[in-house]
Amino acid sequence: MNKTRTKDIIGFFIGLGILLLLNIISSVAFQRFDLTTENRYSISEPTKQLVESLENDVYITVYLEGDFPASFKRLRNETKEMLDEFQAYSNGKVDFEFINPSAAIDKKEREETYRNLYKKGLRPTDLNIKGEDGVSQKIVWPGAIISYGEVQIAVQLLKSQFGGQPELILNQSIESLEYELAFGIKKASTPSVQSIAFVEGHGELNKYETADIMGSLREYYNVERVAINGNVNSLQERIYTNQDSTNAIVQKRFDAIVIAAPDSSFNEKDKFIIDQYIMYGGKVIWLIDQVFADMDSLDAQYNNNTILATSKNLNLDDQLFNYGVRFNKDLVMDLRSAPIPVVNGQYGNQVKTKLFPWPYFPFLFSNNDHPVNKNLDVVKGEFMGSIDLVGKSDLKKTVLLSTSETTKIVKSPTRVSLNMLSFEPPVQQYNKKNIPVAVLVEGNFESVYKNRLTPNITQSKQIKFKEKSDSTQQLFISDGDLIKNEFDEQSNQFFALGFDKYTKQVYGNKSFFLNALNYMVDESGLILSNNKSFKIRLLDTQEIKENRIQIQLITTLAPIVLTILIGLILHTIRKKKYTRN
Repeated sequence: MNKTRTKDIIGFFIGLGILLLLNIISSVAFQRFDLTTENRYSISEPTKQLVESLENDVYITVYLEGDFPASFKRLRNETKEMLDEFQAYSNGKVDFEFINPSAAIDKKEREETYRNLYKKGLRPTDLNIKGEDGVSQKIVWPGAIISYGEVQIAVQLLKSQFGGQPELILNQSIESLEYELAFGIKKASTPSVQSIAFVEGHGELNKYETADIMGSLREYYNVERVAINGNVNSLQERIYTNQDSTNAIVQKRFDAIVIAAPDSSFNEKDKFIIDQYIMYGGKVIWLIDQVFADMDSLDAQYNNNTILATSKNLNLDDQLFNYGVRFNKDLVMDLRSAPIPVVNGQYGNQVKTKLFPWPYFPFLFSNNDHPVNKNLDVVKGEFMGSIDLVGKSDLKKTVLLSTSETTKIVKSPTRVSLNMLSFEPPVQQYNKKNIPVAVLVEGNFESVYKNRLTPNITQSKQIKFKEKSDSTQQLFISDGDLIKNEFDEQSNQFFALGFDKYTKQVYGNKSFFLNALNYMVDESGLILSNNKSFKIRLLDTQEIKENRIQIQLITTLAPIVLTILIGLILHTIRKKKYTRN
């Protein structure tokens, strides 16, 4: 008896010692373990560095509390798990709470809460919930407000996906949780230091047509418009190291430049300045229309049914080819396309219109999981051309957006007519698929002016000509209107980028452009956290329908039978053991 008691006491103190030792180790060495195969509950290194380096406290209010369907409860739970990780690595700098915005009983108070959330940038989602009394509608706000000092940033946690299945949308939202929350914290806690320039002077989109995208970019960066006008210091600045100006240090003035929908020719001097900006590590987003086709010229109501789409002469072909792409002088037509209203009759004095899919406005998709377009909503194009990947193979080329599997290409010049909507499209002609329309090229580019200049330019210490670039990136998009917002000159107001005034659908144009620019200029690599991929483990609805009774019996009776069986086996073993004794 004494030996047993002594053994128990020794075991108690050994266990206590191990527990104390583990507590001491855990207070010195912090470590969290994620045993899931997909690393579902792990955050990336850039995110860890972000929350670990916070100087002030971050408070996150999440509006995912209340009586939700199971899918929204899953989103709520996954959000909490992610914020727990943020909190753990931030040394207490990140705190959060979950709030039900619909908790107020008073209707006026509830509507006032909704208005405040809308003003802060959150957008509601309407849910149809089945109950005993039928189907009821519920407004939910699947988002969060991140507060850092006096700065407040709205983060939408539920992704939108045009025509997507609810399970897929939910899974994509969960995959993007880390990136959305981390980028919101970065946006709130980091002052705008990087600079973006929109080039003008060649008929590019004006400040009204780019008002929405420039406003969104100003939340992250310093944004301005710049005309090159042959000024060698327009995109770069040269710091001279001696008084007689015989030597200069070249520095970029902007982290990236955007060339959006030029309609006139670039002269060689402006091309040279852009080329040297790239050679010194500058990043460029080219949005180029090789063919002129304007929807405003088409109006069936006034018998303007047909226009002639003609090629532009931008004098950029040699430069773009040298950088690894060729913008073809054609238009892509796609059976998966956005609709436009077309007059199809008259009722009294009123004109009747109907929406028809317009093949020249293709829906654009991604065939890869690149961080720029992962979980992105469909992007809408307008009069786009095809892009060929050409040149040297040492450049990394990634197709970010392409057409569907039912595409047709028409060469310029070509007639574009609304009359084609009166007939069923000849499906057999749409035999092309996945035509590239947005390509990211990364690597060390070679100057288009290599071996083309006189020695007085290549050897000039003031110009500092460079024939091969540092590692950099360029994005090529064959639609100048991809970032163009609708602008009403009479009211001096503009629609949100990607908003379709006919269908009231908001396409993913803005998200795509912001993601691309963030990927190109954000040195922290935070966007790489958007590369998570979780498998959707859904039940087979057809299998359930066909074998419902069998599945119910297995899931309800099998555990009971198994428990009884194990109990009987254990009872038999114990009975034999103690019978021998």
